[in-house]
Amino acid sequence: MTASTRNNAMLNGLSMSWLEWPDPGDTAKCSVLILHGILQNAEGMSSLAQHLAPYHRVVVPDLRGRGETGKPEDGYHPTAMAEDLAKLIALLDLERLVVIGRIHGGVVGYRLAAIAPRLVHALILGDTRPEINQARAELRQRVIRDIPRSFESLDAAIEFYRHGLGLSEERARHDIPHDLALEDGQYVWKHDLDVIAEIEAASSPRSDWDVLERIAAPTLLLRGQRGRVTAETADRMKSTMPRCEVQTIFGANHDVFIGPGAEQALGAIDMFLMRLNRV
Repeated sequence: MTASTRNNAMLNGLSMSWLEWPDPGDTAKCSVLILHGILQNAEGMSSLAQHLAPYHRVVVPDLRGRGETGKPEDGYHPTAMAEDLAKLIALLDLERLVVIGRIHGGVVGYRLAAIAPRLVHALILGDTRPEINQARAELRQRVIRDIPRSFESLDAAIEFYRHGLGLSEERARHDIPHDLALEDGQYVWKHDLDVIAEIEAASSPRSDWDVLERIAAPTLLLRGQRGRVTAETADRMKSTMPRCEVQTIFGANHDVFIGPGAEQALGAIDMFLMRLNRV
């Protein structure tokens, strides 16, 4: 297992932080940029990064408002995050870049592909949906506002991840060391939950079909069988993006990268990348 290094730079008026794995030096292989979900930082996607790092140059940023990246007073729309990433890609000279986004990270990813098509060679979306109506947006924002500020035990935190966030125990155990800190006998969030609420409010409600229409890059949609992207939405995404293919991950909920079905998702990613690599 290769270790990552953490790097920092001022980009787009923001202190930007990211993890980078050693470049294996194979110019035939695509480079990979992985974008975490809304209640995560870069370390939350380290399992996927470690899977890909032996063969690809892999970079995983802390998106604005999370981790060690700056937390501005405003500017949390997904397009602002995509603009940050365009600067990072240019700084790191990431060529033939495949962008992989988990849920909200996928929203940032498809906006990046739309506003900077020359930077994105291909796109992988992990149960990302382009449309959320007003009622659903209000529900999601309520869920974020009601997140407990602390947990009395690790078991209580795992229980919240499973039943409050709808995630697998595997995901909970993977992310909790990066999301929570033990202080005075309580597990408390490393994330600023007020900022998380701002990020959620800035991204929903949304109807981004016009954004998807602008994406010409090859795209793989990984749809959890029990996730949030319905079969009808997946079909519409496929017809809206001319080079989109859909892979249903059986047994998975909205998190296709860790937990039930994850081996299917990793296999689909590997096959997609294999077709993109120069071999």
